[in-house]
Amino acid sequence: DDGWDLFSKIETGAIGKVIVEKCIAFNNGVLSDGRSGGDGNGFKLGGDGIGVNHELVDSIAFNNLSNGVTSNSNPKCIVINVISWNNWGVNITLYGKGSGEREFVLENVISIHGGGSDNIVEEESLYKENTYLWNGERSSNSEGRVVDDSVFLSTTFSGFEMRESGIDMGDFLRLKTEFDFSVSLRKNI
Repeated sequence: DDGWDLFSKIETGAIGKVIVEKCIAFNNGVLSDGRSGGDGNGFKLGGDGIGVNHELVDSIAFNNLSNGVTSNSNPKCIVINVISWNNWGVNITLYGKGSGEREFVLENVISIHGGGSDNIVEEESLYKENTYLWNGERSSNSEGRVVDDSVFLSTTFSGFEMRESGIDMGDFLRLKTEFDFSVSLRKNI
């Protein structure tokens, strides 16, 4: 089903704020025999239009059957230092439900090769210099700068190792030094 699922529902109300930091979500919705199963979102940050300031920080979503990162109608998600790459659905989709105020934060995000265009139409102001969103053909920022897979040291996933210092995926989806931010899966020790 989904990787990180922070679904809130009307019947039970909001869940407490959750900070998901230095995490990966990949291959969700794909069973070991290759069939699809469940929704397949990488990071699902809410539900039923219930506003909770969940944070997704220093994390990576890739190869998920559906969306890499979705607000799932939560109008208050915070997404900072995130890479969303090669998800079968949309890499990044932030939207609310109903007429309540939208309070999204989207900073230092790179989205490349999604199955569809990223969705932030409810708040075009999230489209900034440090946020590169996939439009179905290319990934660009608010100034028109285009990026592609060449911004990564590698796009070949060969697994990961859990270490005391954090998650080690080698050079896979590690940004080259030309960016003024990086996504670190390592703990501050």
